Amino acid sequence: MQIDFTHCPGGVADKDELHSSFFSDTAVAVQRLRQLERAGFSRVLIDDMGGLLANMDLASLALRSTQSIGVLVSHWPGIVAPVVAARQFAAFDQIGAGRLALRVPPSRDLRETNDDSGLVATLGRTDEYLMLLKRLWSNTQPFDHEGLFYRIHGGFVPMKAAEGAAIPLQLGGLSGSALKIVGRHADCFELPVGGFDDTLRLIERVRVAAEPFGRAQRIRFSLPVHVGEGGAQPWQLAGEPEHAVSVLAGFVELGVSDFIIYGLEDADAVEAFGHQIIPLLRKAFRRHEPTQAHSRKRPVVLRRVV
Repeated sequence: MQIDFTHCPGGVADKDELHSSFFSDTAVAVQRLRQLERAGFSRVLIDDMGGLLANMDLASLALRSTQSIGVLVSHWPGIVAPVVAARQFAAFDQIGAGRLALRVPPSRDLRETNDDSGLVATLGRTDEYLMLLKRLWSNTQPFDHEGLFYRIHGGFVPMKAAEGAAIPLQLGGLSGSALKIVGRHADCFELPVGGFDDTLRLIERVRVAAEPFGRAQRIRFSLPVHVGEGGAQPWQLAGEPEHAVSVLAGFVELGVSDFIIYGLEDADAVEAFGHQIIPLLRKAFRRHEPTQAHSRKRPVVLRRVV
């Protein structure tokens, strides 16, 4: 099975900002991005507090200066109009020849509120926004749309591949309403940091939510992993690489196929992870497909998890 690793430059799994030093010097950033390619990373996460324009600039740099690594860009629905966003992302998808993916985090406005009505409205807006993005990426003729949150007249994206722009979407969430949106739209579900039992239960909930849309087995699962010092649950790589691989392997058995790696702060750490962890885990599952989540046995040899 395919196992991917997404690098997050600096920060920790529950923060939004990138480590400024990674992109502050363009020449250094290009070197680091190319090192990630050589180390076996599949993607780099672009999640800058500067917002969409900053993220798009960084995504452009990453796509233009590399050949194979994917770019996962955080984007909050509602920041710009759907047609504007669809055109921008379609253009970058052309530049990257299919290496672009979008990560849709929870709304910033709702992170510290318990307003259920606001949550429902925001999720409804997200649902309509993603539906419009996908329609704009696939339509061959301009269309009109009038919904609860967006109105579009003559919506069309002219600069896209002949077959359309199939840009993968990565979503998260825990509520039933959020998981319904995940089931309808997500190509990848971003799990919260957790142990085996919680992870397995959430994977099963996502697949149930995706079943009405015929997508239960089409959604991949991504898990944040912090490998450096600091954070609420630091995960040390100071021990044997086999131990680190065994921890990740336990999550692969549950259905996780992408790991967002936080905490690799320097070139030596990236190189060590690329040489000691990535090939070992991929080799272990090269010819192995895990069974369905409901029939998996919980790993019994693993004790410390992210």
